[in-house]
Amino acid sequence: MNLHSIARHAALAGFIVLLGAAPPQFPKAVASDLAPAKFISESDAGARVSAVTIFVTAGLDRQTAATSGVAALTAECVVRTPVDGVPVRDAIASRGGTLQYTVDGNSTHFYIEGRSERLPALVATFARALSSPDVSPATLTPARASLAARINESEGVALSVGIDMFRRSYYGGAAGLPALGTTASLASLASGDVASFYKENYRRGGMTASAVGLIAPALSEALRGLVAGLPAGAPAAIALKPRLIPENAPRIVARRDVAAPMVVVGFGAPAPASKDFGAMLILESLISNSFERTSATTLAFGERSVGAFYLYDGAPASLVIYVNGNRVDPTIAIRELFIVSRALELKPLGADALRHFKSVAEGTFLTESVSLSDRSYLLGTFSNQGLGSDALNAALASLEATTPADLQRVAKRYLQRYIIALVMPRSSPAGN
Repeated sequence: MNLHSIARHAALAGFIVLLGAAPPQFPKAVASDLAPAKFISESDAGARVSAVTIFVTAGLDRQTAATSGVAALTAECVVRTPVDGVPVRDAIASRGGTLQYTVDGNSTHFYIEGRSERLPALVATFARALSSPDVSPATLTPARASLAARINESEGVALSVGIDMFRRSYYGGAAGLPALGTTASLASLASGDVASFYKENYRRGGMTASAVGLIAPALSEALRGLVAGLPAGAPAAIALKPRLIPENAPRIVARRDVAAPMVVVGFGAPAPASKDFGAMLILESLISNSFERTSATTLAFGERSVGAFYLYDGAPASLVIYVNGNRVDPTIAIRELFIVSRALELKPLGADALRHFKSVAEGTFLTESVSLSDRSYLLGTFSNQGLGSDALNAALASLEATTPADLQRVAKRYLQRYIIALVMPRSSPAGN
């Protein structure tokens, strides 16, 4: 879940709940074989625009501290690789499509969207770059500069900084490294580092493709060709294990060029395939909405005092609660936050309240699945995490089946230990 999705789901969740009535159902997704890659698809024969997400086992966990940023730099080189004389991202744009990528803890995923009848050709165009990326200085130098600019931009987003601080403390191994690396680490990476990373990790056996829209035979064939263009075999398996969070609630402080303090409190959380998944979806919505009861409208991120994000698409999953210093004194909000969590642990939620927060959680989940990019991404990442091909409906079923006892048990299990990350303005007095 990126910050764009976070802001959108905070703004739209309440609206979707108001649409109300019968429990929603997504079209049933279908799993097929791309030999040896997996393919998960949700078909809509009448779709005018379709999308596909391609997952490669080339995430942050494949880096070392010395090569931090190589996963992002490799992906950036892929999308800049010339096809027919122009970078593949521009070649796809000239045909009416879009090409984007994201690097996370255990994968790099590329997203392609376009008119349904053109999507197979767009995938075939991308396959040419993916099978033979240009890592020469002519491509590497602007790729590095682009990532450095994005790093500098993200340093001014307090919530992003706070979440990264928590991830570095919670994630074991390289999965906690900054998603884009650092300007210093990027400067030390050469063409040979990128070529080695690509050779070791961009392999057929580590791929998953997920698509939403018109799933014509031509699209399946284009994806087969893309898979066949990569080296055979699969990268070695890596288990992503979190560090044990101490009982004394570690506190991490950083100073950035931000307008007001931001407090991020991070907890461990169940993976999507866990029996506790639905209960944690409800806890996310309960906490995020408990502090805005007097508002007449649904508040956007920047207007909220306190909010919660269940980062279930990460591995390991986590729950992040933020306190927005632009809106409320962080000390007061943190105290109220733990009063709410302790009350959940001590007393089961009543039936009416549970029904309400189930509806809110359902609306939030739907919002996170409303776009083609979100839907295709969740299909693939949920499948990779063991939730099955019909993962979106399985998630809704888990939410609906949650009982007050489940909610209380999950609150006791996951909300006892946490890490506090505090992002302060650089201009604040040193003692604050």
